[in-house]
Amino acid sequence: MDNLLSHFSGIPANTAASMSCALCGSNHVQVVGERDRDGKPLRNVLCIACGLVWVDPRPSDENIDKFYSSEYRLRYKGAYQPKPRHCYRETLRAITRTKRFLPLYQPGMRVLDVGAGAGFFAYVLKRKGILIEGIEPNEEYASYARTELGLCNIRTEFLKDIEGNGCYDLITINHVFEHLSDPCLSMAQMHRILGAEGRVIMEVPNIEATYHAPNKIFHVGHLYWYNPQTIQALAMRYGFTVDDVQIVPGTKHINLILRKSSRIIPEHDINAILSGNAAHVLSGLKKHTMLKYFFSHVPYVRFYKKMRQYSKERAYTKNFHDGVSIVDAVFSEFSDWPPESSLRY
Repeated sequence: MDNLLSHFSGIPANTAASMSCALCGSNHVQVVGERDRDGKPLRNVLCIACGLVWVDPRPSDENIDKFYSSEYRLRYKGAYQPKPRHCYRETLRAITRTKRFLPLYQPGMRVLDVGAGAGFFAYVLKRKGILIEGIEPNEEYASYARTELGLCNIRTEFLKDIEGNGCYDLITINHVFEHLSDPCLSMAQMHRILGAEGRVIMEVPNIEATYHAPNKIFHVGHLYWYNPQTIQALAMRYGFTVDDVQIVPGTKHINLILRKSSRIIPEHDINAILSGNAAHVLSGLKKHTMLKYFFSHVPYVRFYKKMRQYSKERAYTKNFHDGVSIVDAVFSEFSDWPPESSLRY
């Protein structure tokens, strides 16, 4: 992690970024963050032409790949493999994801889960009689999926490693796209490996959300931040039409269904989506102050719900001796009605 953070150096506000905007190509930016949620140096900038937010400057692709292969899960979860409470929590989230997935799935479809983690989503689908493939760069989590959950179709690799054209009918990519160092290449890669009319179910955090305190927004794992306009415009630029957009209650995450298209989206249609977006995003960030946040109900309701969630997790998992038993029990109990807490990231 220190190796990653050592790559971040200062650039003044309202200046040129060290790299061009992945969405519009501009390099004129406004600095919107100087530190990550742990107080360590991490500069995030906002493109003043379109509103996309990213980490700038950024570590090398080699260091990013190393981080996600060996450090990321330990950094976020505090363990090399899922703890009992993570098995409980992630199974609930997986069940919630199936509500979006199942209406799009048809028997015989070839499905890829990008960033499969320890395999909880793939396992929930397996319990429903659906077999999917998954890729996960973290060696320990991918190994857990294979050895503990019996998911032999979870591979240790990155999205950019996949070869072939038109291999899949449906891709799911849940809270992964914001971690990818090249969103243009990643969007083009998904378009390439999907068959005709193939679809993507994607969820990303929303830079407009006020769920977190202003000093807890940015962290080293998120290389890009999107709002509904920038993520749709990026998808359209790389050959996708947007079938549906939903904003998740509470967290305000952005959940999209994209469809592969052979039609070239006119540039003026993309520009129309982005018109005024930078000013809109910047205004929202400026209004999200510590004073306003702590005088609202948000942090206190969130704290109460988290404490209640942690208590439930401890009580539920204390009598289990392995992760798969927890996953099976949660699936049997909640697969038809996931609690609200399963929606939160």
